[in-house]
Amino acid sequence: MSVKERIVFLDRAALGGDDLPVPGFDHNWSEYPSTEPPDLVPRLFWATTAITHATPIGADALSQLHKLTRILVTGPADVDAGACEERGIALRHMPASDTLGKDLIDLLETLVVGAEN
Repeated sequence: MSVKERIVFLDRAALGGDDLPVPGFDHNWSEYPSTEPPDLVPRLFWATTAITHATPIGADALSQLHKLTRILVTGPADVDAGACEERGIALRHMPASDTLGKDLIDLLETLVVGAEN
């Protein structure tokens, strides 16, 4: 039985007002217009997937996030790649595109569904 994905978009306002497609797998989705440093760990504590555009995620925060399995970066966010590697967290940077929202959901579906198979 697969685990229900818990996806948290830390700074959704960065993508503008466009609606994102709904992922086609079982999940809980939370999004915030932006995230300040003191809110980072509480917002990601139960997350399996984090999405960030500009919110940095450092080694200290990553050491507290035991359920996190992947981080998708849609912009210039500074994410500690070494800490991700140490913890087995997949880190993916999205290339800029006119269809970033759709591309983001397509990649998310590929990563999650691929991990289940």
